[in-house]
Order: sequence, then C-alpha cells, then structure tokens
Amino acid sequence: MNHLALIGPPDLVTRRIAAIPGIYRIGRGEAAGVAVSFEPSDERRRQNLLAWFERGAEPGATLLIDDWKFCSDTDPGLADSVRWIAAAAWNVRVVITARAVDELPERLPLRVEVLDFLSLHGLGRFTKALAWKGRWWKVPVGVSASGTPVVAELTHFADGKWRTGSHLSVTAPGAFRSLVLGLMTTHSPKLFQAVFIDAHDTGVFAGLDQAPHVLAHHRHASQAPQRIAEELLAESERRLEVVGNTWTIFDHRGFDQVLPQLLVCVSGFADLEATELGAALLTIAQDVGKSGVQLLLDGPHEVADLRIDDCAVPANLDEVSKSLPRLMLRDEPVPDFFTLHEMPNKHVWRPRPVKLQYRVAVGVDEYGQPVEIDLKSKHLQDGMGPHGDVVAPEGRRAEGIRALVLGQMLRHSPDELQVVLIDFHGNGVFAGLDGAPHVRHGIVDLLEDHEQRTRTLADSRHRNIWDHRAAGRTLPELLICIDGVHGLLEERPEFREVLRTLATAGRTYGQHLLLSGTTPSEHSSYRLELTDQGWTRRIGRSVERLLLPTDLNDVAWSLPVAMANS
Repeated sequence: MNHLALIGPPDLVTRRIAAIPGIYRIGRGEAAGVAVSFEPSDERRRQNLLAWFERGAEPGATLLIDDWKFCSDTDPGLADSVRWIAAAAWNVRVVITARAVDELPERLPLRVEVLDFLSLHGLGRFTKALAWKGRWWKVPVGVSASGTPVVAELTHFADGKWRTGSHLSVTAPGAFRSLVLGLMTTHSPKLFQAVFIDAHDTGVFAGLDQAPHVLAHHRHASQAPQRIAEELLAESERRLEVVGNTWTIFDHRGFDQVLPQLLVCVSGFADLEATELGAALLTIAQDVGKSGVQLLLDGPHEVADLRIDDCAVPANLDEVSKSLPRLMLRDEPVPDFFTLHEMPNKHVWRPRPVKLQYRVAVGVDEYGQPVEIDLKSKHLQDGMGPHGDVVAPEGRRAEGIRALVLGQMLRHSPDELQVVLIDFHGNGVFAGLDGAPHVRHGIVDLLEDHEQRTRTLADSRHRNIWDHRAAGRTLPELLICIDGVHGLLEERPEFREVLRTLATAGRTYGQHLLLSGTTPSEHSSYRLELTDQGWTRRIGRSVERLLLPTDLNDVAWSLPVAMANS
C-alpha cells in the first residue's frame, strides 16, 4: 500500500479523506467517515491503537494521523511508531495530514499530495504583510515522486563570494506556472517583477498576468520579435546604468537603492531562439549579476544553469492562479503600532542582534511591508544614520517624530537608549513622549555629554561606541530630538557649532540628531518627509512611500506611562 501525506487546510483535507475506507484516526475532535477516532491526549487508547497496527491490524485498515505537528508534539515517540508500522505492516496504510510540507516527519516513505497552493508556501491565508517576505533562496514549486519538496534557488554565490542570479528552465507547464505564482506570492512588486513572453499565445500565463508584478504580457511574440527585443535590451541597459559601478545588483540594494529582480518568462523559446528576440535574451542573460534580469525558459538550454525537474504541483493551482493575482491588487488596512512591531500591545526589552539594534519600523509601504529606520551609521554598522530629519508642516511633524521615537523606545531600554527633547517653539510636539523613562529631563549640556563620551572611550582605549559595547561596557546611544531647529539657529547662532560637532563626531560616540522643521537640514543621512503624496522615507537617492500607524497619538500617551511604571 502507498503511504500518503496530505498537505492543506482542514476543509480540503477532510474532503480528500472521505474517499479513503477503513480509517482509524488519531486527531482532535470528530471527523466524518472515520470508523474510530482518539484524541492525541488520550494516551491509553492512542497507544493501544498504535500497538494494534504494529501487530498488523486488519487487512485494508488505514491509520490516520490528523495534524501531524500537533499529534507528534503530544507524543514525542509517535514518529518512531509510525515508521515501524509503515515499514513492517504490509497490509495496512498510513496517512498523515499537515498544514505545510516542512512539517512532515523524516525517514517516512510517503507519497505527498499538496492539496493547497498556499500550504506549499507555509501560508494559511494570503495577506501582503504576511506573505511578501522575499526568500530568494528557497521558492517551493511542488513535490517530487519521493515526497521531497522541489524548490527553485534563484540566486547563487559566484566564486563562493558574490551573490548573483540564476537562469532557469522548467519543461512541465504546471511547474512553470507554480514557480511564477510562487514568486508573486512570496515577493512584493518592489522585490520581484515579471515580463511574460508567449510565442503563440498558448494561455500559459492566463490569470497570472493580472498580478501587480507583471510589467508586460507579449502574446504572439513570434509575430513581433524585434520590437520586444528592443524593449528588453533598453530595460537591461537602464538597469546597468542604475547599478553603476557596484559589484552586483545585491550590493546595489545594500546602499538602500531598490531595483527589483526581473524575471523574463518565455513560453515557446525554441520557436524564438533564432529570431532577434532570442538573440536579445541571450545577450541580456550575460549581465544577470548586475542587471538583475533572469530568464525562465520552458525548455532546456545551456544558458539556463538551473533546471527544475517535473514535480506534482498543488491540486488547486489552476484555481488560485485566477484568484490570488486579483487578491494582490486589493488594499490592506494599515497595521496599528503594536502589530507593526509584532508585539502584543506591550513592550518587552529584549537583547537584539547587532544588525537589528536601533533598527525599527516606522510604517509600511504600499505592499504592507515594514519601512525601517536604522539609527546606526552606515560607515560603522551598516545602518542608515547617524542623523535624520523629519520634514513637515508644524501641525504634522509630531506624527513622524512619534513613529520613529516610540519605535526606538519600544525596542530599547533606557540602558540602551536615552533621549533629549528640545521643543524650540513650545508647540507640544513631544507631548506624551516626555513621560518615558528614556528621556533626560532638565538642562542637558550636549557638548559636555560629548566630551564625557570622548573621555570614556579614550580611557577604555576603544575607537568607537560599538567596540566599547563589544568589550562588555555599557554606554547608551543618545537621540537628540530638536523641533524648530531653523528658528533655534536664527535666535542662537552659537548653537550651530554644537550641531556641527555632534553631526561630525556623533557617529563615533553614539550621539544621533533628529532635527525637525519645514525644510531639511544639512546634517541628515535619512529623512522622513511629508509630501503631497503622503509620508516618504528618503535615504540618498532612494525614496520609499510609507503609511504610518493610525494609533500613534494614543500610543504616545499610553506607552511612555506603561514603560515608566514597569
């Protein structure tokens, strides 16, 4: 008998199980069409059932483990028992269900049926915020005959050092569509875009072409190959010019520039190869490392160094190919503050890896993905700082300031972060924030703080604050927030020297400026700016639109009090 694994949500799994006779089930609750069902927590009955199957049970009986992860967590020895039954009992069958492929037990011979496309990707439902996380190194396509996941790795390390893209070939139409839809499901259009080229309008891209990732869908491409070739060559040249002298497109992204991977999906390549379009595709393929343009061909070719083997694709692939792309076009609600920061309405100060320290989300982009600000210096710890601006009219600056400062307070304790608030015009822009334990009250001599930090690092013989912390020493970052900075400098021009000192040497000693006004300052590395189109984050040439949490005003009054009382 073939032992079986069913991957999908309960409703699809239940319908599939209904066709299997003679089921003895271990699982939660009741299930229609099951002869006997035991709760996983009922140890005595569960063990008796397993022992009966180990002795051979009755011919044709099926042992169903419904929701493998839950059942195996309840009984750590379940995997060994099921392996023994599957190997020794020739006249019985083992069926297990799971929500995702990676939940399946190891070393158990199973024929895997993926009933649900989203389950193949470890998703119970699709939302942009949940799904568009962008995992280039592992994109599931289906399952092999042996039950192992078939995945596509769109990037590899050239010479073991530089990350670059791979060209792919997929001969099976189902696997071709599953890969393309999988990329759309797991990557936002900011990370991944596609061009569809169909030599004869076979309909292989039907439904998929409705997704926001698709730049163009060329039907009957064999009739106008030169025009399409010119468009693709122009796009490749544009990308090469944008990337410039950086080593690869991935290094380019490291400088906060956004240039999505572009997958050119070609159906009927064999009929196009001898045309101008075929020559253009092979020319473009040579610059994949810099341009980020990759090819997906429907047949083998020497340029396609990654071949995706035929595999069993999810049973509902055709259905979701129509519904998912349309779902991707819908707007989703902006998350509240604590949802954005993935915290259940409370603050928890936990240690974070160096890469994540002082890096917090301030809002989400149009695709529901967090837009972050990293106070760290890009020269020291690959950050975005050390200094920033909030540029907006007087009545709106508080929104941007709250989004950034509250996020930093939520993630970092007063031992890690201290804040100085200077409201030059006295407009109450920091109202609420000043109740947090991070805030240094009273008159703060910023130059004295700078000199004290200089002495501390000199005494410990450390070059900068990060070397100081690496040696186990404590010295919090200081975030200096000044609203109305231009008016302050007009009235007190001597303060310009203070700003210049902090702007020049602050990165070394952990001092960060956050200056707010109606126009930018000369010291910022990043900027939150309110434009006619809404809030944006600017870092160099990179401009990201973002939406701020809608409950910032409430959080500004409640969170600092909660932190002060903790």
